[in-house]
Amino acid sequence: MNKKIFALVLPIMVLSLSTNAQVNQPSKFGFQLSYGIGSSVIQNEGINTRLGTTSVEILGTYQFKENLGISTGFSVLGLNGNSFNENGNYNQTRGILRIPVLLNTNKYLNEKTQLITSGGLFINHIIEDSYKYVNSTEDLEFENWSMGLQGRLGICHDVSSKAAVGVAYNIQYNFSDFSKNQSGIDSRMSTNTFDLFVKFKF
Repeated sequence: MNKKIFALVLPIMVLSLSTNAQVNQPSKFGFQLSYGIGSSVIQNEGINTRLGTTSVEILGTYQFKENLGISTGFSVLGLNGNSFNENGNYNQTRGILRIPVLLNTNKYLNEKTQLITSGGLFINHIIEDSYKYVNSTEDLEFENWSMGLQGRLGICHDVSSKAAVGVAYNIQYNFSDFSKNQSGIDSRMSTNTFDLFVKFKF
């Protein structure tokens, strides 16, 4: 998983050195809304469990120069899937609040189409974790926050001077807890989504 993340983040350093200029001076501030669908792998008592995943992300962006910027905001992930443990089969629902800080780069492939990459860190918090068995439901609570890495690679197309749409492949890996997890559940997880997004420039 770490190799996949570095494979996406590495182009950021390469693209940031590019000196290709756009015809028009880009806006400094922007706004991005993304919707993603994919899957997540989590640890359930030592068993890898794959859950279907949807995500909604809202980011504010700032461009330092034409092809280099930074973004932050928040995303909400919804996970759902089936697995089993010593209590039997269950359906799991997990909700996650995630706050990323990302370095963004872009390179125009032609007049309107860009190759985009981003990478950075995030913190997240599990806001819901529910296990529904045949005759019972178990709800777990998490007080701690955790940290992870995020990388994205995609294509963006300008539909006007102030708006663009695109698609991207997004990898996120949650690797570290800030504090001990009182519930005893391993909060480490990896997420892969394909994102559709729209960007606006101010």
